[in-house]
Amino acid sequence: MKLKDFAFYIILVIFLLFFIYPVYFVFNLAFMPRASIFQLPPNYIFQPTLDNFIKVVTMWSFIKYLINSIVVSVVAVILSLAIGLPAAYALARYDIPKKGFILPTILSFRFLPMASVAIPFYILYVNVGLYDTQLGLILVYVLMNLPFVVWLVRGYILDVPKDLEESYEIDGLSKTQVFFRITLPLINRGLLATILFCFIFTWNEFGAALLLTGTNARTLPVQSLQFVASLGLDWGALCAAAVLIALPMIIFGLLIRRYLIRGLSLGAVR
Repeated sequence: MKLKDFAFYIILVIFLLFFIYPVYFVFNLAFMPRASIFQLPPNYIFQPTLDNFIKVVTMWSFIKYLINSIVVSVVAVILSLAIGLPAAYALARYDIPKKGFILPTILSFRFLPMASVAIPFYILYVNVGLYDTQLGLILVYVLMNLPFVVWLVRGYILDVPKDLEESYEIDGLSKTQVFFRITLPLINRGLLATILFCFIFTWNEFGAALLLTGTNARTLPVQSLQFVASLGLDWGALCAAAVLIALPMIIFGLLIRRYLIRGLSLGAVR
């Protein structure tokens, strides 16, 4: 092995350890007894325990907030796709006036800081009765996900030859039938990647959920603050909560990793 290649792998391993260690640390503390967490010097050999997970599930109304997170995330992603797919197809296939202005404008909303619209959203939601409701949170997440869906799916649709769609239209299919029966199956891997990214963002989002919910529609990331507010800084419980919050996304990502990689590369080269 050349010295240059060896140095490259050494640097790669260092960066890998830099990103993996915090994950290992969280999983380690989640299974560590409370007495061992503050032990000096640190004891990395211990008898694993599920006490922290039991505390999270029993004292934290975990099931209630898990259901909130699932409902909000699933419905928000479905609505984002239902609105974003037709919009992406129209921007990819039709000559819309000012398209060059519309596309960057749509994307700019995705990068709008939540802090800049926090107070108007809060006042609006309180006045119309959407504060601390799942519907109110879903609407915010749909607005946040839409630019991402439109931009990604538009890129995937542009990879499908327009001549292919036109040939099926000549055979008698309508544009709607071509879209659902021809175009969507061809970009299904890209759609899976889009769904995963939107779901991860919605599942982990903290700012809007903290601002626009009380105790009824609160999601798991916000509820994790409960251990800081009511029990003090309980590191074991916090790490157990972090593991439980991240675990569904890890499992989901592993299950579709093959399609995710193909989906991400679908729009890379034209």
